[in-house]
Amino acid sequence: MSLRTVLADAGGWLRRDELLSRGWSARQIRAAREAEGIPLVRRRWLLLPEADPALHAAAAAGAVVSCGSALVHHGLWVPPFEFPEPHYAVPPTWSERPDHGRTHHSRAPAPRDARSLFDPVANVLANVAVCMPAEHAFAVWESAIATGSATVRGLRRITWLHPAARRLAAEIGEGSDSGVESTFVWRCRRLGLRVVQQVRIAGRRVDALVADNVVAQIDGWAFHSDPAQRRQDIRHDRELATLGYVVLRFDYMDVMHDWPRVERELRRVIGRVTA
Repeated sequence: MSLRTVLADAGGWLRRDELLSRGWSARQIRAAREAEGIPLVRRRWLLLPEADPALHAAAAAGAVVSCGSALVHHGLWVPPFEFPEPHYAVPPTWSERPDHGRTHHSRAPAPRDARSLFDPVANVLANVAVCMPAEHAFAVWESAIATGSATVRGLRRITWLHPAARRLAAEIGEGSDSGVESTFVWRCRRLGLRVVQQVRIAGRRVDALVADNVVAQIDGWAFHSDPAQRRQDIRHDRELATLGYVVLRFDYMDVMHDWPRVERELRRVIGRVTA
């Protein structure tokens, strides 16, 4: 197997000593590098030339990719805005930094893996807490719980240094299946609305119960892709209506890009059912 194939299978990068542990000799690595045009960065990292420039910059500076630039790598929710520059992290006393992008200098809550060019999830969340708007950071944190990368209990046991991270740790929960649901809950709470997630009503769980009588269902991109599921959802909506609930369905575009209309509908319906 070529060195290029090994690196591609590993995501485009690998530590040299990892190859040695797999049985490659120093001579084989050097010959493969020279034949295939693979750079050895900082005498430690082997990277494909076409790998993400942020990975090359992190390897060269002894940094790790972190914050919003590490969300996809860890399978976390990505907010609906562009990240104009890569984000890195280095220890507080580290003098080097990549020559472009933003570098976070902070004491990491979790030890970094010397074999990885990416910050661990806990460290990513710590940087997200101070770098992103609070509602987006909240959704990212809850996505770590939804994907199993973290638990509410585990995050609350960490000694977070920044007040923003401590506030998020106190507010996160396990009810959201997506960043859109987390955003909906965050915004409702900021309106002073009481929201309870994953309540079982009429035999099925609903995404959110708002102010006692309003059921909010947050539909994902694939909502209409399963006709059988769609029929079950419609039937459940009718059952909820017969019990006196008002059912409102919102999708990604509603919550993320048309929130004023969502807020107006919530306030209008809540005002009617509580009158």
